[in-house]
Amino acid sequence: MADQTAETMDRILAGTDASDSSVEALRRAAEEARMRGATLEIVHVFAPPEQVTAFPVPPEHGKDKKEDLEAARQRYTDQLGKWLDEIDVDLSDLKVEWSVIADRRPARALVERSRDADLVVVGSRGRGGFGGLKLGSVSEQVTRHAKAPVLVIRPSTKD
Repeated sequence: MADQTAETMDRILAGTDASDSSVEALRRAAEEARMRGATLEIVHVFAPPEQVTAFPVPPEHGKDKKEDLEAARQRYTDQLGKWLDEIDVDLSDLKVEWSVIADRRPARALVERSRDADLVVVGSRGRGGFGGLKLGSVSEQVTRHAKAPVLVIRPSTKD
């Protein structure tokens, strides 16, 4: 009889933007991590404050921009922590790591992070402007370019 145990994985990456679809993706990623004994890495990507200007800026202005970026990162980190506490996804028995990444292109950040993952789980579409699409731009780009297998989760439909 063949061994029916789950394939061993070390790291499962879940991209989130706090949309309904990403809650479902996180739920599924948690199930996979639990089943496979893997670390669950939860990543949220935010657009950083403007850092490029058309004119040269004095060095002290650059310091303020770095502080602005760190303040924004802290704000999103706090929001992610609060969101993780509020959603109905059981993470209690898992090894969970979470991070907030500043990047104007979330797909690029998730693809880069996928280099260290055994599986990437994303929602089918996030908070973008075209609600009728079955697959959002981030999930589409991640499925095309990730360095690990990708599982795309659609939000559940409750009757």
